[in-house]
Amino acid sequence: MPRTNLVASLLLASVAALAACHKSSDGAHLSAPESAGYAPAGQQYRISATPTNADAAGPIAPGGGEASVGGALAERERQQSRGLGTAYGEQRSSSVRGTRFERADAYNPDLVLSLRYNDAEGVSQISHHKTGSPYLQSAIQQSNPVTVTLRDEYGAPLSAAQVGGDVYAIGEIGARYTIGVENHSPQRLEVVASVDGLDVLDGGEADFHKRGYVVAPYTSFAIEGWRTSDDTVAAFRFSDTDAGYAAQMGKPRNIGVIGVAFFREAGHAHDDIFRRDTADPFPNRYAPPPPAYRGY
Repeated sequence: MPRTNLVASLLLASVAALAACHKSSDGAHLSAPESAGYAPAGQQYRISATPTNADAAGPIAPGGGEASVGGALAERERQQSRGLGTAYGEQRSSSVRGTRFERADAYNPDLVLSLRYNDAEGVSQISHHKTGSPYLQSAIQQSNPVTVTLRDEYGAPLSAAQVGGDVYAIGEIGARYTIGVENHSPQRLEVVASVDGLDVLDGGEADFHKRGYVVAPYTSFAIEGWRTSDDTVAAFRFSDTDAGYAAQMGKPRNIGVIGVAFFREAGHAHDDIFRRDTADPFPNRYAPPPPAYRGY
């Protein structure tokens, strides 16, 4: 075996082994608070949500069929996979209600966290291409006031690899996942989330201008899928890229990335946490003219 193939194979083995270990490491569920919520685009209010877990559904194959793998041909096709997307899954119970929320800044989030994802082979390949060796961890991104975690259907964090400056969660076709959001600050926050470049509320292209969920101080909740009504969502399930929701909607450009933007509430007395956490040590990168400058 050529040395390059050997290295890639060893990386894949280590990533796959970590995925098996982490699946049983944490069985805790994120609970959804009364004040988590959303608002449809264009409205001037937010919605408070109380997502409730439906009975856990078993893994499904793209197109709704049962997943099956057998023989050398299936294994070869799996190894040649172009990676994972996120399918528009089964309907799950998740009720919401309206609540008012005014952003401190209407269009610019105070903080944006992102996680990427792929299957074990894809993560191994990108690790080898970028750094040569992945740093194995859980699928978690956090800043002082907030935490975002990709979790499996049982509530355990997905295993992941640190590749350069990105965290890549490791998924499998048919597996359901949720986006866990934790608010460690003393104020309400609005959460605008996207999967594969699509807004989780309306399925359109993600944009900071769109409305999002509202999460209460010192609470957490799980975004379980694309919202289909005030009472249901379409579950997030890993699929091959062609069966993913973004590809099916003709917008495959951003498959494989999940983003969560956080907005502070206007007029809140506890802005210092976010102000300090997002302080810029070099706020002006160019020399401004002096006040008396006349532009000679």
